[in-house]
Amino acid sequence: MLARRICSMSASPSLPVFALPQRLVRASWAAVGLFTVASLIGATSAPLLLVKAPLLLVMLAPDGRHVALTAGQIEPLLLCSVSVIRRSLYSVSVYGLGRAYGDVSVSWVESRARRLGRVLRVLERLFERFGPAVLIVAPFPALCVVAGAARTRLAVFLPALLLGHCVWTGTTVWLGARFADSSQLVIDFFAQRLLESTLVCVALVAAYQYFSRRRRTPDPSE
Repeated sequence: MLARRICSMSASPSLPVFALPQRLVRASWAAVGLFTVASLIGATSAPLLLVKAPLLLVMLAPDGRHVALTAGQIEPLLLCSVSVIRRSLYSVSVYGLGRAYGDVSVSWVESRARRLGRVLRVLERLFERFGPAVLIVAPFPALCVVAGAARTRLAVFLPALLLGHCVWTGTTVWLGARFADSSQLVIDFFAQRLLESTLVCVALVAAYQYFSRRRRTPDPSE
């Protein structure tokens, strides 16, 4: 949801850019677009990759469910490292956009997606109260946008972000390893029905994307 809203910002001519050189803004947009497409590819081909290339699945789409399911297949340190690096790269990219557009980015999202906008405002208040330390507890992309909009220094933002991703990923890997036997049943199910499960996953992702776009409230000014 957030990735789609962020990507749609690039088409808006009404967002002034602050603070960052244009080349860094373009690099942030390119990174966000690349990681968004990668996540979509990973989500649509999850059953296939889970069986054939679990590490590639995490590189493309390091969602918690993917990390947990692959915990019994990949060495824990490698899995944690890949997941933390991939998540952090995306987080830094959206942080760059938040820093480039400032509070205008939050207001823009709020005007076009009220529910997500309200979430961002709540996160903004939390960030004002606790500062970058809140990233250790919640290293989520939406909060990274808020951190960028608040002009948080990268030297402060990055350590908190990395620690937060390490905590979340480490916990997910630990839980996934604890329930590896159950995860293997899911993997075996997909392996026996690889084509069917992949096609179902593609259909579900496509349907989600379609209905999410249909639910978007049209803006009279667009």
